[in-house]
Amino acid sequence: MLNDSFTKILKNSPLGCTYNRIIMDDNGKPIDYIFLESNPAFDQMLGKEPGSVQGKKVSEVAPEVFADSFDWVSFFGVAALTGQNVESEAYSDALRRWFHLSVSSPEQGHFVVVSFDITKAKTTEQELEKSREESRQYIENAPDGIFVADSRQKYVDVNAAACRMLGYTAEELTSMYITDLIPPEDNPGHKKTYKEILQKGKASRTTRLRKKDGTIITASLEVVRLPDSKVLAFSKDITEQQRLESEKNKFFTAFKSTAQPILITDPDGTINAVNDAFIAMYGYDRDELIGKNPRMLNPGRDVYENLGVFPFEYAAKFRDLWVAVQNPAVGTWKGELINRKKNGSLVWIDMVVNAVYDNDGYLKNIIGCPVDTTSTHEKAHKDRVQMYQTIADMAEMRDDDTGNHMKRVGLFAKIMAKKLGFPQKYCEDIEVFAPLHDLGKVGILDSILRAPRKLSFDEFNVIKTHTILGHNIVKGKPEFEMAAAITLCHHEKFDGTGYPNGLGGKHIPRSAQITAVCDVYDALRSKRPYKDPWSHEKTVTEILNGSGTHFDPDVVQGFAAVQERFNSVYQELMDVH
Repeated sequence: MLNDSFTKILKNSPLGCTYNRIIMDDNGKPIDYIFLESNPAFDQMLGKEPGSVQGKKVSEVAPEVFADSFDWVSFFGVAALTGQNVESEAYSDALRRWFHLSVSSPEQGHFVVVSFDITKAKTTEQELEKSREESRQYIENAPDGIFVADSRQKYVDVNAAACRMLGYTAEELTSMYITDLIPPEDNPGHKKTYKEILQKGKASRTTRLRKKDGTIITASLEVVRLPDSKVLAFSKDITEQQRLESEKNKFFTAFKSTAQPILITDPDGTINAVNDAFIAMYGYDRDELIGKNPRMLNPGRDVYENLGVFPFEYAAKFRDLWVAVQNPAVGTWKGELINRKKNGSLVWIDMVVNAVYDNDGYLKNIIGCPVDTTSTHEKAHKDRVQMYQTIADMAEMRDDDTGNHMKRVGLFAKIMAKKLGFPQKYCEDIEVFAPLHDLGKVGILDSILRAPRKLSFDEFNVIKTHTILGHNIVKGKPEFEMAAAITLCHHEKFDGTGYPNGLGGKHIPRSAQITAVCDVYDALRSKRPYKDPWSHEKTVTEILNGSGTHFDPDVVQGFAAVQERFNSVYQELMDVH
């Protein structure tokens, strides 16, 4: 038994205290123990009422502890049987608590246990250790190189990324100093950075590092000072990044300074960048273009149609463009477009569009390179007009009494077509092709064509063949489609009594109907060997009277609205006799 004073102290101790006797089996092995005395703190640890434990076996009070991974009975038996003081930390699975145990033996077969609950401290320690391990794992698995150096600038720890970045093992790096990895020419920068770390506790810089194989890489460094005079650096190999940045700068310089206009959009067509040449070509400020869609440059379907592009061609252009750039197997589109500048003027362009894809095949950017072909278009148009005028002149040379007849007919036809609301391209074409209406006369004998008298019935039938002869010259050529219609049908009449095919009404091509009015107006106004010239007023009356019989009423109505302009043109280009 413990003496009274000691017992009194133990009873009032916040520590759990018990005086116990070991119980052994026939072979002298500890199998249980009896609580001879216990203080309230210990009873409370077991979740028992004070005094309820004393005199009872542990197998009676807390039999569940025999299932614990810690062998309580054997541990206590060491002290009880040997008299040796023992100490340990133990976890009770049954109680789900950690205890610190101090065990001594005042006499053979007996032992005293002083215990206290360390669950909170142990849990904190385990959590701290877990946190340390997690931190270590984060560092070890971090994608960036992490270096720790002591106050001598010797590496004491590195992670796997640092080893991969430089080609060394961890053992090799931790035997090296910072300066072993820095090229001599970068040492001044290193010293400056290290001084900044000591003064401010952190620093950043871009430096060069020598790998194990001798190659030099460029690395970014973020360095902080640790409380134990060590420094920790996060490092990333930016060699490739710098190379790409350099290439990007070269590209940007070329992009900005090239004379070729360039436009760059995102996958949805929003403009990201334009170069100076593009700005100069279209007249917009950069801020007026960035964030917009290139369709702001599109003058619209009506303008295209007015310039001779059919609606289905217009739709096909832009459909084909988008199909091409969205297909990595194609990725390029070339075609002719019409754009409108800021000042409202139109510009013809040959456009090359290239799509840029990422490594996964996703569309990243669209690059457009327009080439201004307006002057080429204008020259081609002039050359085309001159060529057709030359053809018209061939016919005029055969029938030279007509003088400026063909030039006037072309201008009359253009005026009429505009009044009737035809597109600009149509108006330009009819100005060129209407003068070819008598092209077939090159096949008529001079004895008939130049006869200074009224022709006989048979001779007039020969003259009528000029429609077919002219048609045979130009038919089957796409660019002469209008000319073919005019040459064949300009003598057809609205009531079906014309020649060569007796067409009537709306079956007569509109270009031929317009030319017919213009041809008759000019013929009546002009002097011929067989007639005197008519006045403007008499000629207008004749044409108006022919509405619905000789001429299409809609065309006659258009003529009536512009007949004064016809008179002005005739006066300006009147033949001199």
